[in-house]
Amino acid sequence: MKHVISFSGGRTSAYTTLEVLKLHPDAEVIYMDTGAEHPKTYEFIRNFAKHFNIAVTCLRAVPNPEMRKASTYEVLSVDEIGPDLEPWRRMLRKYGHPYVGGAFCTDRMKTVPFTKYCDEKYGKGEYDRWLGIRCDEPKRLVNRKDGFHYLADISDFEKKDIIDWWANQEFDLGIEEHLGNCVFCIKKSLQKVALAAKDEPQLAEQFWEMIQEEDIKRDKVMY
Repeated sequence: MKHVISFSGGRTSAYTTLEVLKLHPDAEVIYMDTGAEHPKTYEFIRNFAKHFNIAVTCLRAVPNPEMRKASTYEVLSVDEIGPDLEPWRRMLRKYGHPYVGGAFCTDRMKTVPFTKYCDEKYGKGEYDRWLGIRCDEPKRLVNRKDGFHYLADISDFEKKDIIDWWANQEFDLGIEEHLGNCVFCIKKSLQKVALAAKDEPQLAEQFWEMIQEEDIKRDKVMY
C-alpha cells in the first residue's frame, strides 16, 4: 500500500510529514496550491523542502471548460508556485465564487485534483492518505474514513507542542494564524478576513480585483 501525505504548507502539516516519513520513507508528499496563500507560506514550503531534503509534488487544479466534467491538474515544482491567484481565476471563470455554506473551492481546487492524481498514479484504493490532524482536535477525528490516517495516530503533540518544536528549528512559518491557508478563505470568520485585509491591504486589493474581473456570477459577494 502506497502512503501519500497531504501537505498543507502549515506547521502541523509539515511536522506530520516528517513523522510519517520516518515510518514510510517512500511516501509521496503532495501540496495542493490555490495560488492564494501568503507569500511567507510559500517561503516556508520552499525552506521545508530544501532543509529536510523532501520532494514535494505541487499540484494545481485545471478545470475542464465543460460543465459536469471533473477538473484535472498540472504538476509544478516548489519554485514555480506562488501567490499569483491563477487556480482561483480558473475556478471563478467556470464556477464563480464560493460562498458561506457553499465552500466548494476546497473540493474543486484540492480534493478532486488530488484524488485524480493519486488514482491515476497508484490506482483507486491502492494508497492511504495522511492528514495533519492533532489529538487536540477531537471534532475533526470523529468521522474517520477508511484509508485515512492522522498525526494523532502516531503522535501526542498538541498545538503548543508543534509551535514550540518549530520555534527551535532554523526557520519557521512567519505569519499570524489568521493569515494561514488561503489568506481570504471563505471558511474564516469575517473578523479574521477583515484582520487579514487590514494586515495585507495589497493582497486584499489583488483578491478583490480578481473577483471583479473573473467571477462569472453577477453578485460577486463571497462573505
